Amino acid sequence: MEENNKNIERFVRMNGAGNKFLVFESFQKSLNVNQELVKKLYNTQIDDPFDQFVLLEKAKRQGDAHVSFWNADGSTSGMCGNALRCVAHLVFARKNRDLIILETINKDINCWKSNNLISVDVGIPSFEWNDIPLNNEVEDTLSMKLPSAPCDLPNFSAVNIGNPHAVFFFREVTPELKKYGYEIENNPIFPERVNVSFANILNRNLVKLDVWERGSGITLACGSAACATVAVGSKLNLMDKEVEVSLPGGILKIVLDENGHIILTGPYEIEKEIKINLSDI
Repeated sequence: MEENNKNIERFVRMNGAGNKFLVFESFQKSLNVNQELVKKLYNTQIDDPFDQFVLLEKAKRQGDAHVSFWNADGSTSGMCGNALRCVAHLVFARKNRDLIILETINKDINCWKSNNLISVDVGIPSFEWNDIPLNNEVEDTLSMKLPSAPCDLPNFSAVNIGNPHAVFFFREVTPELKKYGYEIENNPIFPERVNVSFANILNRNLVKLDVWERGSGITLACGSAACATVAVGSKLNLMDKEVEVSLPGGILKIVLDENGHIILTGPYEIEKEIKINLSDI
């Protein structure tokens, strides 16, 4: 029994505008995370599933902490803007300051807190076909026809925000994304699969967004998808550089600064702390 109790670990459930995360803080105790473990952890939360599993650990470079992300299906992700905002709250408390740097596998992210909202600088988006990535060279990634589209979809725009995104704009009625998300995500044009956004621009400073997250499915919010949508919308001159993105779980604010960086701002919430016996899953 005593040996069994050694495998009881503490996790934190958090959300950012409804985007749900299971977080493990690995500052004192390491956790060997792999696809199988993430799937098992997901099954323990099946009544209230999370969108991503997040590992928060000691910095590996010069930042304040290192962050890694796994989708609900156990696949890895290079970026999750809302998860960064949520775990930034934990690091703010640990460091006793409101400005920190979080490391991801690809970049270092500045994070700051103001008026109970947390902002992260997710960097400069890439529209290059090989950065996104796509399976072959495309000259204009802002207007592409999806091969073997599952329905009569408009052209889409592709962009990388630390992870790949496909953004579809609709003028009025937006199709039901859950009908098409999986097929678009797994279209062969995306060798690493893709996050899918269906966007309805209400005005130059407000967009309604539905998101299918790669490896997770329909979600109440997605920070990187909000960033991708505004990056594309601004590039196409459909939006200004300060935009509110309305998602089913809440509002996120996106700003494109003078250096081309994307700033993501929004709410965060600690839902609860939970203990899971890893020997039982």
